[in-house]
Amino acid sequence: MNTDYCIVLCTCPDSATAEIIARQIADLKLVACTNIIPHLTSIYPWQGKMVQGCEALLIMKTHQSKLEELEKSIVSVHPYEFPEFIALPIIYGNAPYLQWVNKVVFNKET
Repeated sequence: MNTDYCIVLCTCPDSATAEIIARQIADLKLVACTNIIPHLTSIYPWQGKMVQGCEALLIMKTHQSKLEELEKSIVSVHPYEFPEFIALPIIYGNAPYLQWVNKVVFNKET
């Protein structure tokens, strides 16, 4: 089953920031659900140095048609210079769950 749904990943500097973003995008119906994974260790080169830090990861479920608006919403409040925003297609999913995602992001939730 090929779908129009996707998973979006975005790291945040801490759980508080992640919660603010998750609530905003849920209120705007840009995602059906966001999971927050706290205490994630990230290691990456930044400004000529190797950096290791603790971050929180947002895992968002949404429809592909919402990606641009979702990205703009996150970037507008995210404290990073350029936040991670990576969308992965969902190639298969539980049909009732994907129908629920559709209802939420298209504001048809009962």
